[in-house]
Amino acid sequence: MKTDESDPLDMESRRLETWYLLLGELSHCLWFDGDLAEMLRGFCRILVEKAGYLSAEVELDLGDKSEIYRARAEQFNAGAAMRHLALPLARYGLPLAELRVSAAFDLAEGHEAHRILVRLARELAEAIHALSTPHDHHDLQDSVEMLVLSVQQSPFSVVITNVAGELEYCNDSFCKASGYALEEVLGTHVLWKSGAPGSEQVRRALTVLGVGEHWQGEVLSWCRDGSSYWERQIVSPLCNKEGRIIHWVAIKQDISQSQSQLKDAEQALLLREQALVSSSNGIMITRSDENDHSIVYVNPAFERITGYSAQEVIGREGRFLVRDDLAQPDLEEIRAALRERREGQALLRNYRKDGTQFWNELHISPVKDASGAATTHFVSVINDVSERLNYQKELEYQATHDGLTGLANRNLLNDRIKQAIAWAKRSDLSVGLMLLDLDHFKLINDASGHGAGDEMLKQVAQRLNGCVRETDTVARLGGDEFVLILTDLPETGDVDVVAEKVLKALARPFEIGGHEVFVTASIGISLYPRDGDHGEILLRYADIAMYRVKEHGRNSVRQFMPEMGVTAISRMNMEGAMRRGLERGEFILHYQPKIDLASERIVGAEALVRWQHPQIGMIHPIEFIPLAEESGLILPLGEWVLAEACRQQVAWQSEGLSGLKIAINMSSRQFRQEDLAERVASIFENTGVDPTNVTLELTESMVMQDVSSTLVALRALKSLGVSISLDDFGTGYSSLSYLRRFPIDELKIDKSFINDIHDNADDAAIASAIIAMAISLGLNVVAEGVERKEQVDLLLKMRCGQVQGYYFGRPLDVPGFTARFREHQAKQR
Repeated sequence: MKTDESDPLDMESRRLETWYLLLGELSHCLWFDGDLAEMLRGFCRILVEKAGYLSAEVELDLGDKSEIYRARAEQFNAGAAMRHLALPLARYGLPLAELRVSAAFDLAEGHEAHRILVRLARELAEAIHALSTPHDHHDLQDSVEMLVLSVQQSPFSVVITNVAGELEYCNDSFCKASGYALEEVLGTHVLWKSGAPGSEQVRRALTVLGVGEHWQGEVLSWCRDGSSYWERQIVSPLCNKEGRIIHWVAIKQDISQSQSQLKDAEQALLLREQALVSSSNGIMITRSDENDHSIVYVNPAFERITGYSAQEVIGREGRFLVRDDLAQPDLEEIRAALRERREGQALLRNYRKDGTQFWNELHISPVKDASGAATTHFVSVINDVSERLNYQKELEYQATHDGLTGLANRNLLNDRIKQAIAWAKRSDLSVGLMLLDLDHFKLINDASGHGAGDEMLKQVAQRLNGCVRETDTVARLGGDEFVLILTDLPETGDVDVVAEKVLKALARPFEIGGHEVFVTASIGISLYPRDGDHGEILLRYADIAMYRVKEHGRNSVRQFMPEMGVTAISRMNMEGAMRRGLERGEFILHYQPKIDLASERIVGAEALVRWQHPQIGMIHPIEFIPLAEESGLILPLGEWVLAEACRQQVAWQSEGLSGLKIAINMSSRQFRQEDLAERVASIFENTGVDPTNVTLELTESMVMQDVSSTLVALRALKSLGVSISLDDFGTGYSSLSYLRRFPIDELKIDKSFINDIHDNADDAAIASAIIAMAISLGLNVVAEGVERKEQVDLLLKMRCGQVQGYYFGRPLDVPGFTARFREHQAKQR
C-alpha cells in the first residue's frame, strides 16, 4: 500500500488504483471463504505479501478465549526502524478486536496508507460480522447498490469480460474514452485484440493467472473514430464459490498524455546526455556523501584532458588529479564547497596520467534531489586553461623584458629599483645604479647593419649578466643604453669594483659575423642614499655622470657629484621654491596634440605641466614631480593643473575651436583623496567646463595598488561624466579581469612598447596584442612616443585609434598650440 509520491501521475489516480487492486486481491479472501480463522490468516498474509507490510495480525476476543492471526515478511527485523499502527474493529458491536500492522513506510494519520487501512479495517469488520451473524437483506442490497454506483461512476474505465476476454459489461468512463456505446462492443475483445502490438503477450499473461493474482501493463486501444491511445490496465480474475475463474475485471486508465510526457522527458534526458558527451570541457559527477565523493561518471572530454579512461577513474575520488601537489591555496575553497554543499571554483595544478601538468579552472555545483532539499551529487566542470595561462605569462614576460636581449626593460627596472631601495632602507645598506652607454654604437649599425648591431647588444647583455650577482639586475633602457642595479652594498666603493669588472668584460673583442669587433662604454654611477631616495632621481644623476664621461673622452666611469648638476637645486631649496612658484604663478601648461590616426585630425590635447623658474629657466617635470609627490605639494599643483586645463578648454570652445578633448594626468596622491570626486566636481562647476570634454589619465600601476578603493573612486569620477584613460599601460601588471571591472574608456600604450616596433618583431607583437585586446573590450587606444613614419604605418595596420608623439607635434604653449590647431582646422575644410 506504499505509494510513490514522486510519480508524476495524479495522487488521486494512484489512490484509486491501489484501492481497486487491493479490493480484487482481498475480495476472495473476505467474501468467498466460509472459515473465519482461515479468512483472517489469509487477510494478514495478503497485507504482507501483496501490500508490502512487514507484519500484520488480527486479535479477536471470543469471550472465553482470545485468538491472534498473524503474518510476517521473510526478512522481518524487529530492531529495524519501523512504523506501527493499531486499528480497533468496533463496527457492529464486535467483541474486542484489533488490526495491528508494521511497515517501513509512514502510517501516520493523513497519509495514504492510513486512509486505505481504515477502509480495509471497515471491510474486515464487515466480513467478520458477516461470518458471525445472519445477513440482513436490506443491508446487503444497500451494499450491492453502492458497489454498482462506485463502479459505474469511477473515473477509470471498468470492464468485465468472460474468460475468453469478450466484453460483458463496461462503465460510463469506458464509453466516454472509447467513443463506443455498450451495445456496440458487447462480445468483443477489449483486453487484447488479435494482431494488435503486444496482444498475444497480454493473452498469455492472463491465461496463467491464478485465484487472487492480477496482471497490470500498458496496452494500445482504439477509439470508435479510428484513433489510438495508450491505456494502463489492471486485470483481476473473479471466481465462483468453487474457486473457478468465471470473469475478468479490468481497471483501465488513459495514459496517452503521460506517454507523451515520458517521451518528452526521455528526449530531454537524451539531449542532456548528448550535451555532456559533446562538451569540450571535462565533466565529472561525484557522490556527495560526507565520507564518499567517489566518481560515478566522466565524459569523453575528461578522458581526453586527463588521459585516464572512465573505467580507470569510476569509484575513485577526484582529488587523485592533484597527486601530491597539495600546497595550493585554492584547494581549501573546493574542500569548503564540498563541506558546505555549495558552488565553488578554483584554479588548480592537476596532473594527467602521463605525469604532465595542466592548469584546471575547476567549477563544482551541487545536484539536489527532486524535493530540492538534499544534495545527492556534485557536478564538476574541468576546463584546461594551460594555453591561456601560458600565453598570459608570456605577455607579462614580454611586458617586463626586452624582446632582443631578454633583460629587464624600463617597466621592470623601475620596480626593481623600488624594491632595492626598500630593502636597503630596512637593512641600512647602499644601492648602486650604473647607467652604461656603448661608445659610437651607431657606427656599428651604419657599417654592418642592424643585424650586426642586434647581435652586439645580445653579447653585451650576456657579458653584463656575468659581471653581477643573481640578486642584482641588468636592464636595457632602449637602443645601446643599459642599467645595472647593484643591491645590498655594504660600502659605496664596491660599485667601482663592479664598474671596472664591466669595462674589462667589454674590452674583449666580440665575434660578429665572422669578424672581431671592439666596443667601449661610458658609465655613470649614482648611489642610494647619498644621491637620492627615488629611482627617477638616481637615473637622472647617473645620466649626468655618464655624460660627464662622454665629455672627457668616453670609455670610463664616474660617480655623480653635486657640482655636476649646475642647474640642480637642493631638495630643501626646491621644495620652498615650488611653494613660492605656486603662489607666484610660475607654473604653466604645455599641450601635446592627440591625433586620430585614420584621419590625422587633432582630436585632443594632453596638458603637461612645466615650471618656468625665474633664475634657472624651464624645469621639466622629471626634475620636480618626484619631490612634489613626496612633499605633498602634488595636491595643490594637481588641482591647479586640472583647473587651468579646464579653463583653457572653455576658452578654446568660446573661440570656436570645438571638438578638442583635454587630457589631464592625475597623481597617485591626488587619486587617493577620499573627497576626490567632490573636488573635481567643484572645479568643473567653477570653470564651466563640460565634463564630457575632459579625460583624466591614471597610470596602470596607480590603479592596481588597491583594487577595491580604486573601483569606488573610478565609479565616482565616471558619475561626473568624464572619461578615464589608463596611462603607461603594460607597466603595472594588471589582468584582464580588472580591465573588465574598471569603468575605463581608453588605454595608452607606454612609449617603451612603441620605440622599436618598426624593427623589433617582439615589440610589434606586444603592441598589436594590446591594441586587439583593447578593441575587444570596447576601449579607445592611444599610442605614445610615436616619432617615425614606420611606426605610424604599423600602428595604422594594427587599427590603433589615436597617437601622440614628436612625429605629429611636440608639446606647445597655449599660443603655439592654438595657432597649430587653427592651421590644422583650415586644412581640414
